[in-house]
Amino acid sequence: MKSISCILLVCLLSLLAYAEETQEQQVERLIRELQDSDSDIRSIAAVTLGEIGPEAKDAVPALIQLLQHEDTDDRLIVAMLLGQIGTPEAIKAIVEILPEFIQALQDEVVHVRVNATKALGFIGEGAKDVVPALIQLLQDQDTEGFVRANAARALGRIGEGTKDAVPALIPLLKDQDVGISVNAVGALGRIGKGSEDAVSALIQALQDQDADVRWNAAEILTKIGTPEALKAVEEYQSQQ
Repeated sequence: MKSISCILLVCLLSLLAYAEETQEQQVERLIRELQDSDSDIRSIAAVTLGEIGPEAKDAVPALIQLLQHEDTDDRLIVAMLLGQIGTPEAIKAIVEILPEFIQALQDEVVHVRVNATKALGFIGEGAKDVVPALIQLLQDQDTEGFVRANAARALGRIGEGTKDAVPALIPLLKDQDVGISVNAVGALGRIGKGSEDAVSALIQALQDQDADVRWNAAEILTKIGTPEALKAVEEYQSQQ
């Protein structure tokens, strides 16, 4: 498959070329293109269907067929697109290949790990079996930080069942990469009251340079609701 950036550029050009299509007509055309002999056309069609989201539900059976592709990375991309569409049938198909995700999360190629964590972020509670592997990836050595950020995001999407991830998420609140710290804060928020051990770190995050980190930290502390957390939020809000 082409790189995602190249595919997205071609998708934009394709949208301009078919600007007068109704969405229903577009989905029908893209489903046909999923069967094209040209792998690039199939890739572009798949990415475009993912961008359409739930309205592309009629394409789910054809996308599920693409999960049989021999290339692991291609299958992960298709899984991510199915997650974007998000119908029960689409999510079920992704869950059925969870063992493959566990292997992909340990792949030596960075973008394979990134695509795996992105796809898992769409599954939510159905991905509980991969929580231990995602926790390990919070310490991934990817220099761009994409793996850690998406691992944190996936853990947040899984939600309350990821309480064991709290100790590994806490250090990420101080990460210099805003994408990582924001996703770590968001994950703690979705874990909810299970994040009580992170109260001290979240209070420190109220002083973060990034407004999103500060705002999310205040929201989570309010949700946790301990006296210490609520007092810190009150003091923070009085200074705004």
